[in-house]
Amino acid sequence: MEEILQKAKELGMMIADSQEFATLKAAEEAQLNDPEATALMAGYAAKRDELSAKMASPDITKEQIEAIKKEYQDEFDKICENKNIKNYLDANRSFAMMIEQVNTIIGYFVKGGESSGCSGNCSSCGGCH
Repeated sequence: MEEILQKAKELGMMIADSQEFATLKAAEEAQLNDPEATALMAGYAAKRDELSAKMASPDITKEQIEAIKKEYQDEFDKICENKNIKNYLDANRSFAMMIEQVNTIIGYFVKGGESSGCSGNCSSCGGCH
C-alpha cells in the first residue's frame, strides 16, 4: 500500500507541474485580476440563481423552461466574450480532459484491461466499435 500511495503522490506532483495546470492557474489569475471579468462573473452567478429559482416553480411550462434555457445560454455567451473568462474556461476544459484521461487509464488497468465504455474523449480511444 505504501508504494501505491507514493506513486499517487508522484502523480499528483506531476499533475501540479504539468503545463495544463500552469496554464489553468495563469488563466485563473488573469480572470480574477480583470475587473470586467469579475463583474461579468458576478452578474452571471446572480442570473443563474434567478433562473434556478424560476425553474423550481412547480407550475412552470415547457415554453417557460425553454425561455429560461435560452436566457441562461445568452448570459453564458455574454461572459465568454471576455478574453480572460474564455481563456480560463478553455484552460479548465483542457485540464479536466487530462484528469479524465488519467482516470480512464487507471480504471482500465484496475479493471484488468476491460474497457469501461466510451468516455467521449477520442484522444485516448482506439476507435469506435
